[in-house]
Amino acid sequence: MRRFIALTLAAALPTALGAEQAKLVDVAPIMAMGAYVPTDDMEGSEAFYRTLFGSDPAIGLPDFVAFDVAGGWFAIVSREKYAPGSKAGLGAVPYLQSGDLQALQARATSAGAAAPNIIEEPGIHLLKITDPNGQLIEFFKLTGQ
Repeated sequence: MRRFIALTLAAALPTALGAEQAKLVDVAPIMAMGAYVPTDDMEGSEAFYRTLFGSDPAIGLPDFVAFDVAGGWFAIVSREKYAPGSKAGLGAVPYLQSGDLQALQARATSAGAAAPNIIEEPGIHLLKITDPNGQLIEFFKLTGQ
């Protein structure tokens, strides 16, 4: 009898777990990650991020410019329209994974940003830059060490 119960549970458990996972997907259908930073200079910020990301924006509206970054959007928005009252450089810090921190460091520098040395910690390297609006952006590379 124990063996029958064990076999029945073994057969039913994967089905029950699959149903539970399906419910979770229906409850929280997050499809991509995005971030935006407010700016008082849309034109200057767009030029900076074009250079930093090495690409044209996917969306280019007067008050909202979004770059496709790894399947999500990194946007710059008019502070006056989308984030009134926010202070430059305060709030959440975008944290993006990169395969080449040295290339990003060179792009940031050529776009006019201060890009200090890459921080090398066991297992992760970090590059912290500040955009022309005073917004901190962190890039990381996993090193597996």
